[in-house]
Amino acid sequence: MTDQLDKFVKEVLEPLDLKSGTRRKQMFKKGNGYSEPKGSFSALYGYTNVGYLSPTKSRVKISDRVFETSLKTQRPDLQEKFQELVDKFCPEPFEVSMVQINCNWQSPKHKDGGNQDESWIIGLGDYEGGELIIDYDMPQEFDIKNKFLKFNGAKYFHYTNPWKGNRYSLVFFKHKLFSTNNVNDK
Repeated sequence: MTDQLDKFVKEVLEPLDLKSGTRRKQMFKKGNGYSEPKGSFSALYGYTNVGYLSPTKSRVKISDRVFETSLKTQRPDLQEKFQELVDKFCPEPFEVSMVQINCNWQSPKHKDGGNQDESWIIGLGDYEGGELIIDYDMPQEFDIKNKFLKFNGAKYFHYTNPWKGNRYSLVFFKHKLFSTNNVNDK
């Protein structure tokens, strides 16, 4: 299993040359009090309600309020790769619609205001530490390295312990603004 997950990191995640979106950068600065570290990113794959990137660029429109993220438009092949990962390793397979891809991005304490229901998260890469902390009644640490964990990020504050090495985390979720019909009616 670990060999297959390491292969996924090398073939799918490491080649990605991504930058964090503006909202993620602001979240990092607000939560940690400083800018995100060089070489880290937090990028969204799937859909968004933001239809523009800049005055000269636009996103693919799916419905009135739903647009593809730039990454989904540029890399539609990732959909199949993420789905294969879920089908093979998640204890409760589901249809992938949204993925938050984090690379060496130490999540500050936050709730996922736009998420619907529960999310699945997995940590990948060559790292030590980096446990996910979820504030239930008391903060609880979860080792997510090479294993999926289901949690409700909209309901509970959560954040990440420091780590050493290269750490990716993938958060699979559904956004409450986008019903399945909206994103599948393309």
